[in-house]
Amino acid sequence: MPGPTVPSRPAVPAGRLAWRPLQRSTRVAIIGALLATMSYQLFLLDPAYRGPTWLWIAMLLAEGLTALHLVGTWWTILAHDDWPEPADVTVWRNRLRAGAEPPTIDVFITAYGEEPELVRKTMRAARDMDLRHRTWVLDDGDSDELRDICAEENVGYLRRDGGRHAKAGNVNAGLARTDGEFVVIFDADHVPERNFLIDVLPHFQDPYVAFVQSPQSYTNNVNLVSTGSGEAQRIFYELVCPGKNHFNAAFCVGTNVMFRRTALDEIGGIWTGSNSEDIWTSIELHRRGWKSIYVPQVLARGLAPQDVTSYLKQQLRWASGGFEVLLRGRLLKRRNGLTLDQRLQYMFTGTHYLLSVAMVTFMFLPALYLLFELSPIRADGWTWAKHYVPFQATVLLVTWLQSGGFKLSAIVASIGAAPVHLRALWAAALNRPAKWKATNQAGAGTRSLWVVMPHTALLVLNVTAIAVGVLVMADPGPTWLSVAWASMIVLILGRMIVESITRSDAVDEPERPAAPAPAPSGQRRPEQAGVPLAVSAP
Repeated sequence: MPGPTVPSRPAVPAGRLAWRPLQRSTRVAIIGALLATMSYQLFLLDPAYRGPTWLWIAMLLAEGLTALHLVGTWWTILAHDDWPEPADVTVWRNRLRAGAEPPTIDVFITAYGEEPELVRKTMRAARDMDLRHRTWVLDDGDSDELRDICAEENVGYLRRDGGRHAKAGNVNAGLARTDGEFVVIFDADHVPERNFLIDVLPHFQDPYVAFVQSPQSYTNNVNLVSTGSGEAQRIFYELVCPGKNHFNAAFCVGTNVMFRRTALDEIGGIWTGSNSEDIWTSIELHRRGWKSIYVPQVLARGLAPQDVTSYLKQQLRWASGGFEVLLRGRLLKRRNGLTLDQRLQYMFTGTHYLLSVAMVTFMFLPALYLLFELSPIRADGWTWAKHYVPFQATVLLVTWLQSGGFKLSAIVASIGAAPVHLRALWAAALNRPAKWKATNQAGAGTRSLWVVMPHTALLVLNVTAIAVGVLVMADPGPTWLSVAWASMIVLILGRMIVESITRSDAVDEPERPAAPAPAPSGQRRPEQAGVPLAVSAP
């Protein structure tokens, strides 16, 4: 029985979903946060409270950047839409469930040095997903053991020579040797649910949709790093991504994503000009008028980094991508193909990491006062607190209400990544690309003090400042306020340092969905029955 014709791209794009109000409590909290932000910014701008000009300007820039990004985030949250999926999507899904022939689908699992048994779990789950498809492992690690496992599991295996362009080059090499109308990409440690394809594919009923992205979700909450990074990602996918979807600005995150091959063909495949290939591929597709869809369903579960070294390397790579977009994305150029909303949403990706500049600035302020009696604001503690506390409290309240609460480990992990984000900014400014490395590559998890040397230097500075401030005690009120501020910084940095020099004994194993029955042979495309399972570069 021939499959349905995949809709071709019409001449005029269809409209997007409309805006939907949030819960009243969240909207009220955002209004309160806006008022508190305005009050605090006006306080900082008041000449009556101005300290040394250079220090006041530094704090003003840091707080201004923070306020700008917060307003952008709240605007995105308010744009969240929760409309039911279009009827055509539901109809196609029901037809697929009833046995209708799906279009051809290739599923890629990108591997680069991960433990072969970890990859086996992912390939089994990918192979056994509902709907007919072909699963391939794209191995840039040239592992003969992984090749043999693929043969055992009846999964296709591809490798190439050279490893040029890292993951993007690996995927493009896979595209060149396959022909499915749709392509799914999973990282080696992201185990898909059996219903992944049947939940994602119908969204391509709209012929303008280039890719559909589902969230990343981590299951290995075994220590501060894995729990904190996983919680930060949860907040991003639950609070921010639905709003980005409203603006047709949801971007690919490199895994748990399905692409329309013709869309990738139009831009020459996955973007290779950066190791942050996912966001740049998204930008190029959006510039050409393609749509993206974010599906707020957890359809695959993976592994968060479990040690500080891997976490900071991941953050360096992600931050480098955000800064590259901010500095070289031509977001402000006229007629660049992006809508105003899309430009702003991509800009906020960069300003998110730019917040680390503000965070590091704040880490120096208590030490400057305790050691040199330098303060950007000349005000007593009560005057400062009555402006700052409502601002900070309402910021946390908005996140708490919309995300259903959050773990403090997310704050520790986010603040702990600030020094490496500055390194990424410096590298992006000098056009030095970050080196690509798989997050859960075999052999990761080593203890290291070297990777947290900036944290150690900041901790020593603040500990010294606390000791000097308490001994001198020139002005008790501001001194104790600065001591409390510095102590919080010491606790956060100290926790990251301790985490870096200790090592979790937990096993890196992604949680797998309930064991499915073996995939029926009909899931493989009959025209590929003669294709060898292991294919190496010629």
